[in-house]
Amino acid sequence: MAAARDPPEVSLREATQRKLRRFSELRGKLVAPGEFWDIVAITAADEKQELAYNHQLSEKLKRKELPLGVQYHVFVDPAGAKIGNGGSTLCALQRLEKLYGDKWNSFIILLIHSGGYSQRLPNASALGKIFTALPLDIPECSCKTSCIIQSILDSRCSVAPGSVVEYSRLGPDVSVGENCIISGSYILTKAALPAHSFVCSLSLKMNRCLKYSTMAFGVQDNLKKSVKTLSDIKLLQFFGVCFLSCLDVWNLKVTEELFSGNKTCLSLWTARIFPVCSSLSDSVTTSLKMLNAVKNKSAFSLNSYKLLSIEEMLIYKDVEDMITYREQIFLEISLKSNLI
Repeated sequence: MAAARDPPEVSLREATQRKLRRFSELRGKLVAPGEFWDIVAITAADEKQELAYNHQLSEKLKRKELPLGVQYHVFVDPAGAKIGNGGSTLCALQRLEKLYGDKWNSFIILLIHSGGYSQRLPNASALGKIFTALPLDIPECSCKTSCIIQSILDSRCSVAPGSVVEYSRLGPDVSVGENCIISGSYILTKAALPAHSFVCSLSLKMNRCLKYSTMAFGVQDNLKKSVKTLSDIKLLQFFGVCFLSCLDVWNLKVTEELFSGNKTCLSLWTARIFPVCSSLSDSVTTSLKMLNAVKNKSAFSLNSYKLLSIEEMLIYKDVEDMITYREQIFLEISLKSNLI
């Protein structure tokens, strides 16, 4: 009788865990030839993303979170129209040839395409999916518990099961509902985040001034869904509510100026609905008010605010400030850990 086989998902999980354990053994070590790739090349969509990737690579190498003795490179795609993975591959190979000449043919190279803006996972849009934190070493993270990644939470705040909080600070009077994603946020005042909320804050550089804006959605909202005309925006949904109804709640008019970019590709990604604020905490608080206004069907006017779309937020993003904020949290957590 043939031996019973494990389900495919179990075998895949075990194989992944073996690879992760092997990678963990190589982190911070000078690898021997053949133990790892000779070159790791990462593609970026633009110069700001390139800057973010290089900075994060530098920090990870400094903390010995990556194998040593490997050449790490970030190659930015050419400006202009998108060239896709094929074009990006050719550009990366050209750069490698310029750097290493004919020798690059003898190297074992890992090429990672990471030049997208991650519309399915917007909290990774600004600093890149390739550097997204995953709770691989936190076995208690599951749909039955919350998952806290590099964040500082007051012991009195509450985070419901299934929710993820990353790179954030939450005060004592903050309550996070089930199945939420909170990223890069700073909430010290009393706040209740509805279940299934997505909240992500970005630092912006506008007219040489540091500003902040926080995108807030429902986790099930489809940011990629688009319509061609203003008359069809009723087909879009924000937090499960007709987008047209949301605009009424926020006292916003339906005009072409409501959307950035291509005026025949109207979506939540290009909708100018997110307030620009002078502080990170005000930014989060204001966006939560607009989210709760939709949830509670109560008016909250956005007319007095400068509004941006996610598309524009990524254009104005201040990579250095966002990385600094994350590093401050990391250092504070490290100091507390050393005192224990």
